[in-house]
Amino acid sequence: MQQHETAAWRQIVVGVDGSPGSHHALRWTGRLAQLLDAEVVVVHAVGLLEERHEPGTSAAERRAELRKLVENEWCAPLTTADCPHRVEVRDGSPVDVLLGVAAASDASLVVTGCRGVGDNTALALGSTSLKLLQAARLPVLVVPAPDHGARPVAADGGLDAVMVGVDRSAPALVALGVATDLAALSGASLAVVEVLESVPTFPLGPSTTEASAGEESAADRAQSVLDEQAAAIGARGVEVSTFVRTGEPAAALLDLADELDATLVVVGTRGRGGLDELLLGSVARTVADRARRPTLVVPDPDRSD
Repeated sequence: MQQHETAAWRQIVVGVDGSPGSHHALRWTGRLAQLLDAEVVVVHAVGLLEERHEPGTSAAERRAELRKLVENEWCAPLTTADCPHRVEVRDGSPVDVLLGVAAASDASLVVTGCRGVGDNTALALGSTSLKLLQAARLPVLVVPAPDHGARPVAADGGLDAVMVGVDRSAPALVALGVATDLAALSGASLAVVEVLESVPTFPLGPSTTEASAGEESAADRAQSVLDEQAAAIGARGVEVSTFVRTGEPAAALLDLADELDATLVVVGTRGRGGLDELLLGSVARTVADRARRPTLVVPDPDRSD
């Protein structure tokens, strides 16, 4: 199993805009920073709160007002928790600013709130979250707003049950390493899940029998691999369980996350580049779209545009 170097997780970038979802994401970020012994870089892209400054104020005065707002009001939970943090207020679009600060800070994680719109899956993530997932070359944690059906969590954003989807691809193994580290550091349980897409049962005949046998064998092979991974994870003192499911991967992962009442869902993405949908990966997008709980998306380490 590929290990993720938590020792390198010294900077976590989180975007804030004053919304309830943003505050919720910031609380989650503070908790993760405590677990990972990391500094939080709180980022606001100038332009989201133009109505807050008085007419006639200069750009420098407006920026100073925004910085004061972010530092004194929005970052209050981090200050109260004595969580190391600093503030960046920059001009530009939220996605460009977040990725720019992440690159300059050598960050290992970006956190964004999500203010999706109802059940419309095209809008569920919100444009900023979706574009960030499509463009980022580092893990992105999407935290759904508490008023959009999100799973309630402890006030400190603590972890108690982490679930990770795997498929033996390189991104999935990296995602497994990240999930294992988080479970080990937080004392959470870890559920490792592989979903096998079902083979159509028609037409009936010898080929169907062969496909069915192959499907059963695939499940056995998948369980064997999961058992090996679970043994390595258990050696780190993590309570681990494994699941092999059959069906549409994203739907099966979402159903099991609800069944297990997972605090955090971790998925890798192996998008092939080019079109946005392929760049992000359909399973990762759907899970991040529809999950009622924070979802950590780990990109393909070898992905190219």
